[in-house]
Amino acid sequence: MGIFDDVLKDNESLFIDEIALDFDYVPKEIPFREEQHQYIADCIKPLFSQRSGRNLFVSGKPGIGKTVALKHIFRELKVKTDGIIPIYINCWKKDTSFKIVNEICEQIGYKWVQSKRTDELMRSITNILNKKQVVFCLDEVDKVKEVDVIYSLAEDILKKTIIMITNEKDWYAKLDSRIRSRLNVEYLEFKPYNYEETRGILKKRVGEAFAPNVFEGDAFEVVVKKSYENKDLRTGIFLMKEAGNLAEMRASRKITLDHAKMAVLKLESFKIKSSADFGEEERDILDLIKENSGKTAKDLFELYLKDGGNKSYRTFYRRIEDLKRGKMIETEEVNEGFAGRATVVHYTKKLSEF
Repeated sequence: MGIFDDVLKDNESLFIDEIALDFDYVPKEIPFREEQHQYIADCIKPLFSQRSGRNLFVSGKPGIGKTVALKHIFRELKVKTDGIIPIYINCWKKDTSFKIVNEICEQIGYKWVQSKRTDELMRSITNILNKKQVVFCLDEVDKVKEVDVIYSLAEDILKKTIIMITNEKDWYAKLDSRIRSRLNVEYLEFKPYNYEETRGILKKRVGEAFAPNVFEGDAFEVVVKKSYENKDLRTGIFLMKEAGNLAEMRASRKITLDHAKMAVLKLESFKIKSSADFGEEERDILDLIKENSGKTAKDLFELYLKDGGNKSYRTFYRRIEDLKRGKMIETEEVNEGFAGRATVVHYTKKLSEF
């Protein structure tokens, strides 16, 4: 018997559209977010009358549809009009003023960027964009290292809406007051989906990604439960894709409860592997938190210094925030009486086995 004899034939694949399980996939319909979509659209609508729109600060935990909502609206905007330019920037990847301005140049087709300074490029794109209306979406805006570009967009572009997305609800309050006064944002918070909403969204995604009736009910309920526990739809998407792959590897024509359980176990290794995305310093701090989970940030900082750490508390705390955004740790604010409030840091516990 050959080693590939048990592989399903291509036309027998459990998947009909695996792209529907990509994290960046934007479905045609996004249920349970109609109110948020309308709010965002209302901020953009003045641009259709060649008036400046309203700026918006969008917050909420990871994996609850903030980015998908904006990309969905941008897709509709491109279909509706060519008089409004939608510009989406992932600030995790483009985290400096130059990178952001250079990305805007690329998206609007301005090619004369070589050897030009940031301010020169900003003047060029201002001349172009002020002939139309524009919507900027700065996703993961808390990752921006130089906020002066936000001031420039607010000050120099005449008819625009600036939408900033972040997991950090208090990020905007820390901005320089001069930038905040220019932006004058409205606030929109995305709340986590409840259990039935989580189930409904993942059910739609199953219908898009898999052949009919291949995902068994009890296996699907495992995916829903774990996704709801993590308050992150990406968990469910990962588990569905992994369970499907496991089923195909075993030449199964159904995705069973066992495949779902094995996918959950793989989810833990997937999370651990993601720690490799951090630098050595972050990994050392993560190990410190793992060994001292439940201590306050200040207590952890003292232990960090005793272990030979040489960074300031401010830098140390930024590393904690990076680990939190990476879902490696969790934090909570507690009241310590006369001592004021403190941040307690918890290592993210391993997923329980079934």
